[in-house]
Amino acid sequence: MQMTVSEVLARFVSETDFSALNNDNVVAAKTTISDCIGCTVAGSATEVGRIVRRVAQSSGGEGKATIIGGVSGASAQAAALVNGAAAHALDYDDILWSLYGHPSVTVLSATLAVAETEGASGRDLIQAYAIGVEIIGKLGRAVNPQHYEHGWHATASIGVIGAAAACAKLMRLTEKQIAMALGIAASQASGVRRNFGTMTKPLHAGNAARAGVFSAELARDGFTSSLVAFEGEFGWARTLNARTVPDSDGLQVMLGKPWELTEPGIVLKRYPSCGGTHCALDAMIAIKDQHNLKLEEIERIDCDASPFAHKVLLYPRPVSGLEGKFSMEFCLAVAAIEGSAALRHFDEAWINDPRVQALLPRISFNPRADLEPAISADAVPAEVTVFARGQAFSQKVLVPSGDPRNPMSTADRRAKFMDCADGILETDVAEKLFNDWERLDQVAQLDELLSPLRPQN
Repeated sequence: MQMTVSEVLARFVSETDFSALNNDNVVAAKTTISDCIGCTVAGSATEVGRIVRRVAQSSGGEGKATIIGGVSGASAQAAALVNGAAAHALDYDDILWSLYGHPSVTVLSATLAVAETEGASGRDLIQAYAIGVEIIGKLGRAVNPQHYEHGWHATASIGVIGAAAACAKLMRLTEKQIAMALGIAASQASGVRRNFGTMTKPLHAGNAARAGVFSAELARDGFTSSLVAFEGEFGWARTLNARTVPDSDGLQVMLGKPWELTEPGIVLKRYPSCGGTHCALDAMIAIKDQHNLKLEEIERIDCDASPFAHKVLLYPRPVSGLEGKFSMEFCLAVAAIEGSAALRHFDEAWINDPRVQALLPRISFNPRADLEPAISADAVPAEVTVFARGQAFSQKVLVPSGDPRNPMSTADRRAKFMDCADGILETDVAEKLFNDWERLDQVAQLDELLSPLRPQN
């Protein structure tokens, strides 16, 4: 008798152990986990992080999990919610193109909360994280781009499934219980893209992480779900406008062969803005640097990009820092002025900067069919042309910096982590923390990595 999707996924979760990961997989997992921890630290100090933390902490519920920048002794659900929202608050976190979204903010935030609660090791955390990312990548390959283009925020609507799987692994659920947890998670899939550029977008990630924990907890206590919750009529795939309904036989062949961690691999963000801006930002910064262009020399900027970018970048004239992260025009204006796009640029002061406001009307953002990615997107290509000094300076970028094919160096990753921690952690604490998370597979207890992330009295 053919297994269902839930049963195939549950068997993969149950039978996969750390030995299934090769060295490249482990290094990739450690790299992305470390990056997401830095993003969570930075996000904990934002208004998004503060509001969600305050509401979650006031709701009570005790446990053994850490809310980064908040309390220890929180419930796993509360920690997953707050840390997931904080991790995504600045849109500085990683991308998995097969998912069409951000894998770590959901999977890691849930996994970390449960791993701490269960007394898991660093290797246990890596194993569960890799399993969760693998599942959401393979599901993403089946359902996208139609699922995403229909309006679903795949980070949450698919991410919740990986979060539940990872938590179930750490809780050592039986194969049957894992299948139930996945079906429960399928009914908690949510997140609409119209909320991009608002506080609700990062809430999608936190809520999906929380729902993943909740699904596994319910299943552990005997809660049930349909075994055909994914592929059945009125199930997850058809309801959420999937390109294809996931096939159990196909999943059996694909899971872990190869691992999503290394194929296509996870993109680390160099800029704290939507990934749809990154190729264009690389191009703009390269032009400015190569030709030493001054702002007063720039007559206009034309940006041709993948049509996909127009479906994501919703704010040609942003009025807030959050909207600015989803504005190609604003990002290019900042890069033209500063030669960079950093955390400090995405606030109301920069939105209202007279230089930005003067440049915005002279920036065009156009879709171009030959820059459209394949079905499983692997970047958002762009070509930028700057008109200055009576000349046209052009640069095309197909793969952004931070992509596994154009990776950030360890020094670059360290600098990003330190930027995220600036003003929140002492410099020596942040430097040690980066080094410690880089050796996650050697850590027996997670407390030594998490204690510096709790407020020190």
